[in-house]
Amino acid sequence: MLLLFLAAAIYSIDKAIVGVLAEPIKHDLAISDVQMSLLLGLAYTMFGAILGVWFGNLVDRKVRRTLIAGAIILWSLSTAAGGLAPSFQWFFIFRAMVGLGEAAITPASFSLIADMFPPHQRGRALGTYLIGATVGTALSSVIPGWIIASDLHLMIPGFGAVAPWRSAFLICGMMGPIVGILFLTVREPARLGMSLSRGRSATLGEKLRYLWSQSAVIGPMFLGFGLFYTGFIGISAWTAPFVIRTYHLTLPQFANMMGLILLIGGAIGYIAGGLLADSPIGRRRGGKLAIMIALPIIALPCAFAGFAPSATVALIALATVALATPMLNVAMNASVQDLIPNDMRGFSIGLLSVLIALPAGAGGPFAVAYVTQVLLADPERIGTAFLIVGAPCFIAASASFFFAYRGILAAPPPEPDHV
Repeated sequence: MLLLFLAAAIYSIDKAIVGVLAEPIKHDLAISDVQMSLLLGLAYTMFGAILGVWFGNLVDRKVRRTLIAGAIILWSLSTAAGGLAPSFQWFFIFRAMVGLGEAAITPASFSLIADMFPPHQRGRALGTYLIGATVGTALSSVIPGWIIASDLHLMIPGFGAVAPWRSAFLICGMMGPIVGILFLTVREPARLGMSLSRGRSATLGEKLRYLWSQSAVIGPMFLGFGLFYTGFIGISAWTAPFVIRTYHLTLPQFANMMGLILLIGGAIGYIAGGLLADSPIGRRRGGKLAIMIALPIIALPCAFAGFAPSATVALIALATVALATPMLNVAMNASVQDLIPNDMRGFSIGLLSVLIALPAGAGGPFAVAYVTQVLLADPERIGTAFLIVGAPCFIAASASFFFAYRGILAAPPPEPDHV
């Protein structure tokens, strides 16, 4: 569990660091906001969109610890390589390789946790694992802020002294391979719980037919998750540029505060999310979905951060999504584990990753950039773009979860998950 925690922290650092350092990257590579949005979104998510279901199938059939080890090493080395990218094109390629590695970690980790803990403990187990992601997201602000403030120029053979933002990528990227190697020492747990195929590998057709049979619940639930993440990723990817442009601060001036808010909000969110998912409310029929209906509304104030009178007030407004997102992650993934047989959990998480990869992971950052650069034609108005993109996504997500809740109440009770 400790190694899973560390893996979550490292992938969050390597995922979020681009948004934190967006302004120096944009300046150094001489690119536009729309091009920057491609590095924030499409580059990272394209392989997840293409290969997510395939990775999910691998998780359901292969040794998961080996997949996780290889994924960590791949994305970590690609992050470090991004620090040496000479152009937009090379940076895009290295970010795509980071996304390729990280596309495997979510289905593999969640599948492992489902077999390591019984159903009534999975919410807290997922919360504990995902607190690692919160720690990583906070460090993705603090570490680059410290490096920029220190004006650290690493000396790299063949490249000479590199810019501080490049030093941040190199330092963060080199932390992962050790954890990846350690994963090879972990014992693979037995696969437990109900099985779709009763002792053999379920076919793709069987998995799709099962999901279709549950479409009244899974359809709106996955849609709501994708809508929420479109708003969340769009806003979070552009948070650092928003603060820099709107309040004319440098990264070191707000990095520690932003990291602290992300850490506190995320930790509280994952702890509360785990407790709620395992509580009598969460364990009752449709209970997790009832919780999920409220969470996008809790996150809604972040869409109004652009109208805050100060950076501090804006960061507090943005903290609402930092609180709601981890609670949603726990409730959503615990719901998938409750609804899905054990031999297609990896496939289902992979499919979920595919469905949110392009519309959310790529679409969210692009939508904010497009509204800012094209519709508003003012790079200072990122905060207004937050409202235009974020508010409709959060409201529609809550409505989608409501329809999923109605669907699960109308469906016959599922087969118990014996472990």
